[in-house]
Amino acid sequence: RANVIAKSGKAVEVAGDVDTLPLDKTGTITMGNRRATRFVPLGEYSAVEVGRLAALASSADETPEGRSVVELYRRLSGAELAEPPAGSRFVPFSAQSRMSGIDIPNDESIRKGAADAITRHTQQNGGPLPAGMTEQVNAVAAQGATPLLVCQGNRIAGIVVLEDILKPGIRERFERLRRMGLRTVM
Repeated sequence: RANVIAKSGKAVEVAGDVDTLPLDKTGTITMGNRRATRFVPLGEYSAVEVGRLAALASSADETPEGRSVVELYRRLSGAELAEPPAGSRFVPFSAQSRMSGIDIPNDESIRKGAADAITRHTQQNGGPLPAGMTEQVNAVAAQGATPLLVCQGNRIAGIVVLEDILKPGIRERFERLRRMGLRTVM
């Protein structure tokens, strides 16, 4: 009735002594689908330009995360994303590269991915790192979001901020646990 399974009477007895409830985040507290919530420009780029580049890099990405990048760009710019030119080659995400993107026939290469992977990619191609980039990436991460860097050629354009979506009613559930004297730890 209570959706609790105990393998022994001892387990039930010990449960009365529990005062801390450890939880993992993805799928427990959140829906497990991160979405793009902001584009943070670096250097001379604007937020709309970062969004356009990130959306181009995500145009073949059918994940909820990839679709959210394109949708945020549409909302921010008020424009539809133009189709990539004929002959463009999409670069799928891989666990090895930790980035994805698109190569456009005019030798334009756009990538988005993990901050360390994009930094390494940019430096290997002789590009500079924008002033304040590390601090911006760390500030996004410190707020519990995931920072993805976006680069155009060998220049880092900005950050895509990805945030997890909280499950409905999760705040109320935590309040109820606290009133019961339980501390929650993620």
